[in-house]
Amino acid sequence: FFTIPPGNARMSELNPAPPTAPGLESPLHYFAGKASGPAEKGLRVRERPHKGHLTLCGNADDRAFTEGVERVLGLALPTAPCTFVADAATAAYWLGPGEWLLLIEDHARTAALESGLRETVQAHFSAVDVSGGQTLINLSGPAVAEVMKKSCVYDFSAANFPAGRCVQTVFAKAGALVAKTADGSLDVIIRRSFADYLAEWLLDAGREYGCCIVRG
Repeated sequence: FFTIPPGNARMSELNPAPPTAPGLESPLHYFAGKASGPAEKGLRVRERPHKGHLTLCGNADDRAFTEGVERVLGLALPTAPCTFVADAATAAYWLGPGEWLLLIEDHARTAALESGLRETVQAHFSAVDVSGGQTLINLSGPAVAEVMKKSCVYDFSAANFPAGRCVQTVFAKAGALVAKTADGSLDVIIRRSFADYLAEWLLDAGREYGCCIVRG
C-alpha cells in the first residue's frame, strides 16, 4: 500500500506517466563494448537491430501468390531450398516448402508492406509480424569458422556453405537461422529471448581468438 502525502497532491504526481516517446532498445544494447581474450580480435559480433520480421506462408506453385509477392517486395521469393535473396531494402529467406522469412531493413515499413501484401496478393497466404520476438547478429572475422565448429553441428565450411545460402539449425542449443552474406560474414537470426545467452556464449567460445561485441 502507499500513503497519500499531505496537501493537495495531484494524482499525476503519485503516478507519473511513462515517457511519451521511449527510445528503442535492442536486446544486446548493454553488451556493446564487451570483449574477451587477446586484444587482437578474431571474432566480431555486431547486432543489427530494429528491423521488420515477417513470416510468410503460401503456395510457391501458385503464380498469383508468387507474382503478387514480387510486386510488393520488388524481388522474387527464393524457391530453392536453403537459399535467400536480398536487396538494400528487403531480404527473403527460404524456411521450407511454402514458408519464408522476410527481413525489412526499415522497421517503419513493416506495417505498410504487410498491408500491401494483403491488398495485392490474390491467393491464399498468411503474413505474420514477428519483429518483436527476433533479432539479428552478424559474425565476422578470421575466427568465425572455428567458433561455428564449437557452436553448431552443421558444416559451415566455404565449400558446403557458400554466400547466398541459409539454414535453420541449432546454435549453442538455441534455434537459429544462419545465412552467409556476400562479404563472407554470417547473419544469425535468433529469438530475442536467447540474445543474452548467445552473447555470453560467443564471448566464451571466442575467448581464445579474441571476441568483441560492437554497436550495431
